[in-house]
Amino acid sequence: MKTMFSVFLLAMILSGCSSPILEKQQPVCQAIAMLGGFPQTVQIYGVRVIANQTEYKAGDPFNWRWVNKNNFTSSNCK
Repeated sequence: MKTMFSVFLLAMILSGCSSPILEKQQPVCQAIAMLGGFPQTVQIYGVRVIANQTEYKAGDPFNWRWVNKNNFTSSNCK
């Protein structure tokens, strides 16, 4: 039983070490959103168009989700 547990533990350790290291994604542009009545600069990590609607992958405070462009007052995204 100890041998089986040791082999399982070793396999788990080796599989954990073989996972790729996550790379930090760089923002592609910035946008300004009115949050609580105050303008806040938000980092944008991606831009996509779906059904003629532009969406931004917004960082904090939008939790890195796809958000409609209309939620921002201005941006320097293309």
